[in-house]
Amino acid sequence: MGKLFKGVAKFTIAAAAIGGLAYVFKDQIKESKPYKEYEVDEKIKKVKTTLKEKMPAIFDNEADFVEEDDLSLDLDLAAEDVERDYVSITPEAVVEDVKDAVEEAKDAAADKIEEVKEAVKDAAEDIPTIEA
Repeated sequence: MGKLFKGVAKFTIAAAAIGGLAYVFKDQIKESKPYKEYEVDEKIKKVKTTLKEKMPAIFDNEADFVEEDDLSLDLDLAAEDVERDYVSITPEAVVEDVKDAVEEAKDAAADKIEEVKEAVKDAAEDIPTIEA
């Protein structure tokens, strides 16, 4: 699976690089001799015309497509009708919450320290001593 992933990654990077170079040099490509010689623009127009003839269902329903301006207007109107409850977060409230959390953490830490001290004290009593 590692080889497949590496191969796909290499292919994707190469395709992106080629596409980027083609985009950067598109004007030079259109002015090149092979581009003009093979009449690429006319062939693209011919393909588009053929697609429109063979697949009219896609292009006939253009009225069904929503214009971008109409969609943004609908969204703006819908946004105006919405009532929102906003929660005000003041720095003072945040500071108080942090202080409370710090105090709770200090109390918990102090409790743990006391537990450890007691455990050490109990363990120290259990250690045998050697008197000389």
